[in-house]
Amino acid sequence: MKHLAGALVLLIATAVNPLAVAAAAPSVAATELATSTLAAVRRAGGGAAWQRFAMLAAQGRIVTSGLPGRWRRVDDLRGGRYSTATDVSAFRVAEGNDGSKHWRQDPSGAVHSLNAPFALAATATDAWLAERGWLRKDSASAAIGQAETRSEEGHRYDVVTMTPRAGQPIELWFDSSSHQLARTVRQMPISVQTVRYGDYRKVAGLPLPFRIETRDSASSDVETITVESWRPARFATSRTFTAPAPPDDTELVGDTRVELDVDGFVTLPARLNGKLFEFILDTGGHDIITPAVAAKLGLQPLGHGASGGAGAGQLVEQHVRVETLQIGAATLRHQHFYVLPLQYSTVERGARPELGGLLGLELFERLRGRIDYAGRALTLSRFGSASLAPPAHEVPIVFDDDIPLLVGRIGADPGLFAIDTGNSGSTVVQARWARRNGLAEAMKRGIETVSYGAGGASRNWVSRVAMLEIGDARIAHLIGRYAEDEAGAFSSRTEAGNIGTDVLSGFVVDIDYGRGVIGFEARPGYVAPPFSRTGFRAIKEDAA
Repeated sequence: MKHLAGALVLLIATAVNPLAVAAAAPSVAATELATSTLAAVRRAGGGAAWQRFAMLAAQGRIVTSGLPGRWRRVDDLRGGRYSTATDVSAFRVAEGNDGSKHWRQDPSGAVHSLNAPFALAATATDAWLAERGWLRKDSASAAIGQAETRSEEGHRYDVVTMTPRAGQPIELWFDSSSHQLARTVRQMPISVQTVRYGDYRKVAGLPLPFRIETRDSASSDVETITVESWRPARFATSRTFTAPAPPDDTELVGDTRVELDVDGFVTLPARLNGKLFEFILDTGGHDIITPAVAAKLGLQPLGHGASGGAGAGQLVEQHVRVETLQIGAATLRHQHFYVLPLQYSTVERGARPELGGLLGLELFERLRGRIDYAGRALTLSRFGSASLAPPAHEVPIVFDDDIPLLVGRIGADPGLFAIDTGNSGSTVVQARWARRNGLAEAMKRGIETVSYGAGGASRNWVSRVAMLEIGDARIAHLIGRYAEDEAGAFSSRTEAGNIGTDVLSGFVVDIDYGRGVIGFEARPGYVAPPFSRTGFRAIKEDAA
């Protein structure tokens, strides 16, 4: 692997959202059905009653991840802002759009923006839904696409596809009898999201659903909301939609340096409630412990959700709170951890103690981290600290979800690449992006192999990539894996690839979520680890 100097490549503004492609023009019959359907929907939808109100607030009960709790939502009917919040005791989450940014608060209480191209399109569609754009005479400038009548389980629906301005397409399923919105269906990066609405009742002349159910094809978990009250209001207050302040739960004076073990995975020691464990450092994951670690800490996991990763499988997901997480001189208090039964092949390390889990998004939301692969050290500092000089070259990062993305290139083709310190192997090139850019056929001529992630096996083909560009770094003749997964993290419709240890270990990587950048300092003379050509791989699946 060779690094060559070059101009800094900043391509965020030119990144293409592959899900925002113009749909084929609907037929005359489909246009007539859409027009008649929307006219009937508007007659049944409350009409002029909507004009009296600027804000709509709801509260009720929710069951998510097998846990009951409280839920609330507020919509700005005239500006498209919104916020939702869920509290199930084991964790609290929130999400919203304040009119300038889409924010998310994860179960740890930390907040980050969702600002990648797909997320921006999804935000525009969310805003259109919040202001009930389909009830407006002009559909709030949304483009009307295909329309058809469908039957399912004895019910008939008039289904209209609409694309809000700058938004993503969304299917609206209207009950053919009541003309109320019964369902929305959206294509997400690795899944299909379906939201069902039912039990409509009138409040101040507005027909509103009192039951909302959300399903995602990437998970077996079902989120069910029972609305207890809807409250229309004549004015909308901006603070309602503002992101909550992150918790003041992190203590660190100066910097702290922690030794790393780099053997594919990047691992480090950390103490949970005073007990020492080893963890994978994973920008592509969350804070996770195994059930065995939870038992050692005397913690009782709660919930029964589902989680996945690379591969199509799912793992049972539960939740705990850890009073203290200590990494070197840094202390993080009252931290949320997911509890997942990670594969034995992931945590088992021979004579060394088995791994206790992962440290990921939640750590980097709180502290800047500099990973020195050659020096085998992680340096943590507070955001804004001047003690560490900024890297010579930094690249902006964005988020569609919880993994940092940056714009890079393979050959002449720009795309969004995930920076994944939890990818212990070679760079993965995603099939849908490769097909759009004419790379799939050539990459599939490589050596067929199988890799393994949290979701199980992932089938890939290993071949050479002529050139990968990240910021000012150009990496020639890179060994890459082409993945054709139909589900899981490597089935993305929006990402070009996933960059792991084979590339990252050639740099000092400076991760600064506070400023929204990742810095790269090339290691002179770096030689990538050789790719195994033995033709087989041994995996230990249990302790027997």
